[in-house]
Amino acid sequence: MTAPKHALAIGAHPDDCEFGAGGTLAKLANDGWQITYIIVTNGNKGTHDKTLSPFILSETREGEQKNALDVFGSGHRVIHCRYNDGELEASMALRLEMCVYIRTLKPTVVFTHDPWKQYMWHPDHRAVGFAVLDGVVSSRDHLFVPGLRQVGIDVWRPETLYLWGAEQLDHFEDISTTLEAKIKSLTEHHTQLDNAKGWEERTRNRAAEVGAMAGFTAAEGFKKMIV
Repeated sequence: MTAPKHALAIGAHPDDCEFGAGGTLAKLANDGWQITYIIVTNGNKGTHDKTLSPFILSETREGEQKNALDVFGSGHRVIHCRYNDGELEASMALRLEMCVYIRTLKPTVVFTHDPWKQYMWHPDHRAVGFAVLDGVVSSRDHLFVPGLRQVGIDVWRPETLYLWGAEQLDHFEDISTTLEAKIKSLTEHHTQLDNAKGWEERTRNRAAEVGAMAGFTAAEGFKKMIV
């Protein structure tokens, strides 16, 4: 990944994109790529603070997500779909929404959750992964959703799809120079991580563990799928 292009990362919640691919996305941003995040839920259930309302939480997390992406530089953007946290389903409607975004944004590469990850128990992660995969198929093939072409939204085929959290890693990105940017962007998610003990150590250890698989000091690993 070298030529300046467009990377689209689609996560179920604020902070998912950073945990899944933050070091890689920071590296692409450094190389001149435009980065777009789509955050599918509003994250309004992601707290153990019983004094915090879901309305304040979702608004706060949107601001945190913007600040997190700003760590990678200017010119990037976040799109919030604002579905309720914990209530996503991999429906035809969500698949269509992902298809419309992909056709409209025209990303070179797409990053998202691996919905087949063993013992992945968060329903939103599974739902987003499946909806994005199905949305990519709908986006690339002209006989899917023919009505979109009638209103000027033509097909789009990303070059590659990268699944984070995969059981079978077959693509590794060296993030030795951008691990600190990944950590810094994650620290902007205060509602999630300020009181989460050990998250930074676990993140660094995982980067080192994955890096050792490919001969890097630190890396992120993905399942790579050619679209």
